[in-house]
Amino acid sequence: MVIDKMLRRLNFLELHGYKTFANHTPFDLSARITAIVGPNGSGKSNIADCIRWVLGEQSFSLLRGRKTEDMIFSGSEARPRLGMASATITFNNEDGWMPIDFAEVAVTRRAYRDGDNEYLINGQRVRLKDVSELLYPSGLAERTYTVIGQGLVDAVLSLRADERRRLFEEAAGIGLYRSRREEAIRRLDSTRRNLERVQDILLELTPRLSSLERQARRAREHAQAVGELRRSLREWYGYHWQLTQTELAAAQENARLQDGRLLSVRLEQVDRDQQTSDYRQKIQARREELNALHHELSGLHSRREATSRELAVAEERSRLLENQLHTSDSDLVNLGVQFDQSMVDLQNSSVEVSNFRMEIDEANSQLSAVQSELDDLKSRREEIESGIAAAQQLVSDLMNNQGQIKALIAGNQARIQRIQKSLEEDQQNLASSKASLQELQVGIEAAHESSARAETRLLASQRLLSAYQEKIEKAEGQRQKSVEDQGRKAAELAGLQAQLEVFLQAEALLTGYTPGTRLLLEASRKGELPGILGSMNDMLDVPPELEVAIAAALGEFIDSVVLEKGVDEALDLLSGEHSRGILLPLGNLNAGQGHRPGKAVSDDIIGVGSDLVRCPEHLRSAVDLLLGRVLIVRDRRSARKFLIQGQAGERLVTLSGEVFHASGAIQSSTGDSRPGSSILGRTRQRKETESQAAAVEKQLEKIEARRRVAEKQLDELKVENDRLVAESNSLETSWRARLTEAHQLELAFEKGVQKAEFLQQQVNGHGIDLQQVSDEIQAHERTQENTGQELALGKQELRRLQARLGEFSLDESGARASYWSTQLAMASARLASANERMEERQQTLDRQSASREELENRRSELAGTLEELAVARERLQIQEKQIGEKIKQLQSQIDPAEAELSNLEKDLGIALESESHFRQRMSMAEQMNAQMRINLDRRQEALESLRHRIEDDFGLVAFDYAQEISGPTPLPLEGMVEQLPQVTSLSPDLEDLIRRQRQQIRRLGPINPEAQVEYEEVSERYDFLTTQVSDLNKADDDIRQVIKELDELMDRDFQKTFYSVAAEFKDIFTRLFGGGSARLVLTNPDDISATGIDIEARLPGRRSQGLALLSGGERSLTATALIFSLIRVSPPPFCVLDEVDAMLDELNVGRFREMLNELSQKTQIIIITHNRNTVQVADVIYGVTMGRDSASQVLSLKLDELGDLVE
Repeated sequence: MVIDKMLRRLNFLELHGYKTFANHTPFDLSARITAIVGPNGSGKSNIADCIRWVLGEQSFSLLRGRKTEDMIFSGSEARPRLGMASATITFNNEDGWMPIDFAEVAVTRRAYRDGDNEYLINGQRVRLKDVSELLYPSGLAERTYTVIGQGLVDAVLSLRADERRRLFEEAAGIGLYRSRREEAIRRLDSTRRNLERVQDILLELTPRLSSLERQARRAREHAQAVGELRRSLREWYGYHWQLTQTELAAAQENARLQDGRLLSVRLEQVDRDQQTSDYRQKIQARREELNALHHELSGLHSRREATSRELAVAEERSRLLENQLHTSDSDLVNLGVQFDQSMVDLQNSSVEVSNFRMEIDEANSQLSAVQSELDDLKSRREEIESGIAAAQQLVSDLMNNQGQIKALIAGNQARIQRIQKSLEEDQQNLASSKASLQELQVGIEAAHESSARAETRLLASQRLLSAYQEKIEKAEGQRQKSVEDQGRKAAELAGLQAQLEVFLQAEALLTGYTPGTRLLLEASRKGELPGILGSMNDMLDVPPELEVAIAAALGEFIDSVVLEKGVDEALDLLSGEHSRGILLPLGNLNAGQGHRPGKAVSDDIIGVGSDLVRCPEHLRSAVDLLLGRVLIVRDRRSARKFLIQGQAGERLVTLSGEVFHASGAIQSSTGDSRPGSSILGRTRQRKETESQAAAVEKQLEKIEARRRVAEKQLDELKVENDRLVAESNSLETSWRARLTEAHQLELAFEKGVQKAEFLQQQVNGHGIDLQQVSDEIQAHERTQENTGQELALGKQELRRLQARLGEFSLDESGARASYWSTQLAMASARLASANERMEERQQTLDRQSASREELENRRSELAGTLEELAVARERLQIQEKQIGEKIKQLQSQIDPAEAELSNLEKDLGIALESESHFRQRMSMAEQMNAQMRINLDRRQEALESLRHRIEDDFGLVAFDYAQEISGPTPLPLEGMVEQLPQVTSLSPDLEDLIRRQRQQIRRLGPINPEAQVEYEEVSERYDFLTTQVSDLNKADDDIRQVIKELDELMDRDFQKTFYSVAAEFKDIFTRLFGGGSARLVLTNPDDISATGIDIEARLPGRRSQGLALLSGGERSLTATALIFSLIRVSPPPFCVLDEVDAMLDELNVGRFREMLNELSQKTQIIIITHNRNTVQVADVIYGVTMGRDSASQVLSLKLDELGDLVE
């Protein structure tokens, strides 16, 4: 007997949903040798596939599948398919052979139908790479011969010599060295590429470094020249700033005086407008009165025509009704004659029906007598036939019973022999089972005590872990809230930035402008039209709520181009491009005719358009020209109200963009394709968006700070939680191991109890069965004797009944019954025909009676309708006369009203002619006012232009404004704001000096202001890259040395393993074949890194021959010898052999079994086999069968239990 001292590496394998294992199926593989048996197609080879799969195999061809879905139970008619396959393999790691701090390591792999796979180590999700690194030191991650099937056995001999080398490399454990060598080669290649890249960058930087040095020197010269120019410009700008302000003050005074004169003229115009409005109101009242009278007159004419039509219709209806009345009288006379004839026909039909009924009664009487006689004869024949059938059935049943009784007696005698044999076997097994139960009871009590102690420690650890997990969930909630807040704010900021980008892009591309305006502004940006100041909408500052109204008031002038000069050049450009545009030359504007509306006197008036917008002073005249005679009101009701009152200027504009002209025309801007409020408010929207974006950025910074604090706290909690999880897992593993041990003992005890009970029941049942079978044999013999007597009596009765049946015949009575049946049918048919005719005549009589009653009712209705029409005709004649009198009265009122309306229209014409002359006076006053405004705008523009020039040259400047002039003042930022000197006179040569200084700067040309900084940065980078080249060269030499050392180490280990395997192969080959010899040969011994391995074999009693000439069994035995040699030299923790003994005869199986016994001292063996001799070497046997639901089922048995049963 072999003494088992090997520490087991493999403990358990659990399958659930993998291929045919639909149920959760555990395998205890901790035995030295485990055998798995079962019929073909039962799914036993799926266990070998599962071990490959759970260890990380990615090739589906090795797993006998094509895709992940093939690994999952596919279902059957009796059982649905599953959605997941799971397998767990558990290793014993008490001696630390795996690089992980657990005494027991469980590796789990799961697959789902969507193709996803997940891996777990001790319940924690990991990557496939983590599983491979865990298994790498033991060779399980790479060894080809861990799971050996028939295909691999044959492939070992079929491989080429260089391919066979891989088996020896796996045994030598140099796969790790090879992967390191490949990694070193990749690093060497990466180092070379980096070196080439750095050298290319150095080649690019060398010329750039020289160029930057020259640029830095020119930048310093340019800065000195700019400083001298700024000192000269300060003095020149100081003098011209004071001079321009003086000219602007004079222009403002002239404009103020002219505004007063224009205001008085406009007030007088308001009075005249009121007088004209009064005339118009009177005319409107008279027109409305005449319209009402004409409308009433038209209605009366319509009523008189309708009355005439109704009268004509009533007369025509009376004529038609009289004709219908005469027709009804004639129809009533004809219908009375037809009714009398129908009564006579009905009486004749009644007599005919009575005669036919008498014939039917006679036929029924005769048929009843014949039928009674016939029924009596049939009854007697049926009675005799029934007796014959019963006698025949009795004879047949008795004969069958005799045969069955003989078979039962023979079967019971054979059954007695079987029962006696089974009784002896069950009595022996019962004694053995009772002895095993006593041993199991002692083991169960010890296992329960150990499990209880482990469970107490585990519960304490889990309570502490739950407390930490609650803290982690709370911290995770805080972190998640910060992340969500950050995401929302980031999305909000991205939206604002996108809006801002749209605004900036729209301004750059001049989106929304007409083609002509866009053409002029682009030319201005290029410097081709320097006199353009911009577009009108860019220079206006309009409140958001008024943008639609102001856009409608400006109309096509909204994107008009404002010019200071260059009108002809702008017109030439538009003409050359065939484009249309509106120009506003500030020096040539003419206010035209019209008057400015007064101040708002109602809540419905928002104000005058020019007063509601802000703009530069030099643009004020243009704004007054376009909006000075526009009144902004709230809605169209207000607009109509002020138009009627005559309080409007040229136009009234509602907030929704509707324009009401004084002439009565109305313009709606809805859907207008010209530039509108969108480009008018673009600048305001851009500034608001920039402000909102800045506020959101500050909020994002605060949220980010909160998130970092929460993440730090969460990381600290997770570190402690991981420690507690590891401790809890360790305790749980220990508790589960003890629980499993107790459970297994209990299961074994329960199986033993059930087995003992079953055996006792079998022994008791066998005695009862023997007595019952003996009693049954005696009863069957008595029954057989009685059956023979009954059979003789039954045959005698059958012959008597057959003789009596011929005495009764039915022919004569049947013929008489047929005759009277025919007579009865013919009489019934004649009666039915007579009934139908009588029914038809009765229906005709009923219809005639109903028609006569209907005609009489119709005649009465016609007479009543004629009387009603006579009354209606008289009423309509009176109504027609009354309407004619009302028409005459209305006509007498209309004539004087029309004469009065004609006089009022003449008075309105005279008033309008006087108003036209006065408007010419007001137009002259407005033109003068416009000239003053234009002059003022020019002075303001000149001052503004000078301010911009100063700011362009000096940046922030604190301007000294006169008392009546206002302007922007920068913040008091010390050292950043320039101050202009107050200069009353200029030196004659100052302008020449400034011109020479500008020429000097132009000669220097464009410079790079960042050249000095860039030069220093590039120089520093150049020095850094030079150092990197040296470091990369050194790294290249180091990596080459590492590769060389790895090659030497792999060659040394390979040779050592090869010679060890060769010696073992020679010995094992001789043992398996019972003689002969074999050896392994290197194909290229001079180059160990590239050599292959050949096999030379000589079987007992033969000469040396090639592997291709060996039989199937000889090839299998040779390959097995090589694989066993590899296992003996480099033993894996376990090895799976899948039907490798299928080709071996009984003699070779015996030798094969001896080798398995030896190998199992260092390697656990799991063998899948059909061979009953191979099974004998196993400690534990698992039987696999296929259930009715297409799912594999498992039965386990230990070898000692099998021995007890056999004994």
